[in-house]
Amino acid sequence: MSPNQFGDFIAKKRKEKEISLRGMAELLDLSPAYWSDIEKGRRNPPNLNILHELAKVLGLSNGEIDMMVDLASEDRDEIPMDLPDYIKESDLARTALRKARKKSETSGTDATKKAWEDFIKALDDEE
Repeated sequence: MSPNQFGDFIAKKRKEKEISLRGMAELLDLSPAYWSDIEKGRRNPPNLNILHELAKVLGLSNGEIDMMVDLASEDRDEIPMDLPDYIKESDLARTALRKARKKSETSGTDATKKAWEDFIKALDDEE
């Protein structure tokens, strides 16, 4: 994707839903000029609250929502916006992330990748 991954993703999804740029701005209670700047990468992607509204308007799946948040965060050069509060509130999440980081730094292998894949599979199996 381009350096404006978020804007490209949103513009594509908006066009698939046949929503004009002006119409999208109205639905999100934003100015059309501001929304145009976001889609063209001239402004940072919006905050998480607006992203949630955007996801509703576009009818995004959970996977698409995660992708949208990741793209917005990458364009902002930040940790995905939906994670910091969870990490701050969860001792276990911080411990797991630190252990994974240290393991990956010291082992020089993909051992942690397999552990994360197993962990994700276990969470998926609980659903």
